[in-house]
Amino acid sequence: MVSLRSSWDSLSLVRQFALMACIVVGTGMMVLGAFVSAEIEADVVHNAAAETALYVSSFNATYLEELTTGTALSEEAMRMLDASFTRTELGRQIISVKIWQPDGHVVYSTIPDFISSTSWTNPSLRKALKGEVSAQFGNPADDPDAIVRGLSVSLLKIYVPIHSLRGDHVVAAAEFFTRADGLKADLKTARLDTWIAVSGIGLVKIVLLYGIVWRGNKTIESQRAVLVDARRASIETSERFLRRIGAELHDGPAQLIGLALLRLDALRPPPARDSQSEVFEKIRTVLQDCLREIRHLSAGLAPPHLDNLAVGKVLELAVRQHEQRSGSIVHADIGVLPAKMSSLHKVCIYRVVQEGLNNAYRHAAGIGQTVHAFSDGNELVIEVIDKGPGFSSPNKGGSGLGLAGLRDRVETLGGKFSLETELGSGTKLRASFELASTGAKDA
Repeated sequence: MVSLRSSWDSLSLVRQFALMACIVVGTGMMVLGAFVSAEIEADVVHNAAAETALYVSSFNATYLEELTTGTALSEEAMRMLDASFTRTELGRQIISVKIWQPDGHVVYSTIPDFISSTSWTNPSLRKALKGEVSAQFGNPADDPDAIVRGLSVSLLKIYVPIHSLRGDHVVAAAEFFTRADGLKADLKTARLDTWIAVSGIGLVKIVLLYGIVWRGNKTIESQRAVLVDARRASIETSERFLRRIGAELHDGPAQLIGLALLRLDALRPPPARDSQSEVFEKIRTVLQDCLREIRHLSAGLAPPHLDNLAVGKVLELAVRQHEQRSGSIVHADIGVLPAKMSSLHKVCIYRVVQEGLNNAYRHAAGIGQTVHAFSDGNELVIEVIDKGPGFSSPNKGGSGLGLAGLRDRVETLGGKFSLETELGSGTKLRASFELASTGAKDA
């Protein structure tokens, strides 16, 4: 399931839409095609049954009126029925005819052996004896009559009620077995035409919808590209601004405080004046702490020049600087990484490690600080891990660059950012980049 979700997420918006459109529209067209085909077949069979019912009604008064007063047909009536079933167009399509009385006796059949017999009945025949016209396709091999089972043609079974002329009650039911080869061929052609029409309409729908979404996606992609370029330009501007502030802090207040410390040393009071010496040392200590904080702040705002460093060296530099500033120990597990990468990505990776280690030192007292970096040939992954107490909400972690700003920086460069933490289980900060989007090259 995870693999399926990952494959789905890797598809572009247009491809996701095209796939879903094919599934949804295709399913709808299949249902519609099946429904229309079934309706066509039902209408054709119903029309055939209706025509047969009219045919039966046409000779009812002449040949079958005897059934209203008796239980058998005269020889004359049977001869006339035989002639009507052999000299007409419908008769030439008929394989067999039976006329059933309500008690299940056959009073007439084109196959004489069935006359006067009590034979098998089925639900369709029982419906006809209740006044309903019905028809269905049948397979000769499934028929109980041995004569019919021997046929090698498709059958259409039609059941028609025979009503009394003096009332509306049913006096008998006629069972027709007709040849259905031509009818089935026509139905097959109608189904094929239906599926072609439905499939064509569905394909046109998909193409039109795909064109609309494709145009919309192109607009979104172009706007996204403009936005990404603007955000990258903003990052570059921010980096230059931070460098300038760092340089100003280093060259301005830091130099002035350093000069003040030099002048202050020249004014050191004699050891005999203990009270003045104590005040002097306090002032000197405060100025030294202030100078150290400004230098650390300056170094954090203005990272070193990384253009000529490989990614692995950038990571090592970030780890070494953190160890020097914090006095803590960081375990670095750095695998084989691309030698070259865009300067923006190098700065981003430096910031990820810098912010992650700062948070680990500040909130986890530097316990279990680890930097893990690896590449599988498709993706570069940077992880900063600590074994501190963790926290319940990612919004509580970090200051300085801040996790929100760090996430924005990573995602602007096309990367993925995540923070995994729970109370009592430590914290893992993770950033990953697809190598194809970083300008990465092997050594």
